Amino acid sequence: MFIDIHNHLLPGVDDGVQKIEDTIIELKRYKDFGINQVIFTPHVNNPSVNTSIEEIRNTYNSLKNRIESETGLITYLASELYLVPNYKEFIPFNDSFVLIEFPTRVFPIYALDSIFNLQLEGYEVILVHVERYRWLFENKKLLQRMKEMNVYFQVNFEGINTEEGRFYLGENLVDFLATDNHGKDNRKEVDLSLFSRYPEITTKAFELLGINTPEKL
Repeated sequence: MFIDIHNHLLPGVDDGVQKIEDTIIELKRYKDFGINQVIFTPHVNNPSVNTSIEEIRNTYNSLKNRIESETGLITYLASELYLVPNYKEFIPFNDSFVLIEFPTRVFPIYALDSIFNLQLEGYEVILVHVERYRWLFENKKLLQRMKEMNVYFQVNFEGINTEEGRFYLGENLVDFLATDNHGKDNRKEVDLSLFSRYPEITTKAFELLGINTPEKL
């Protein structure tokens, strides 16, 4: 059994799926591939996507029971925080983990300080779609520093076969694999069979997140 820790399947709150019916259809497909837990992670503070934390929470709370009853999945709520200095509003997973993203083209000079500040507040930090940050891939000292700071690296399935993705996998630097699924109407359909092709990573997600595996529920 597997868990998808990064996706945009909570309907109508960001640039992902817009209709609850499409969410349910997609999550039923998840069930067919052995994925039975999902963390919804809508964008927060992303300059390209206008979102509201209150709306995100309200939408999740109002739809959670329907989604779970119609799909058989267990769902959680978090957010994908576009991290800038001193930004405080986000939804952590289990009050412990914060998923962050950065600009992809230019190194944000505040990156390490902002990560450290989150850690000082008691959060574990997951850097999502790490394969997109060319500035990190090309600066191995910076990369090493992030790992020394115990930053978790997440690679998207679509990034597995990129130069960066192959490097991170080959160096055993990938802590999580996830879909970043925005729904088939927004992007190419995600190959969900990849969860079972990388079990050494995807099954360990439960342990890293400190949540029960399905067998122990």
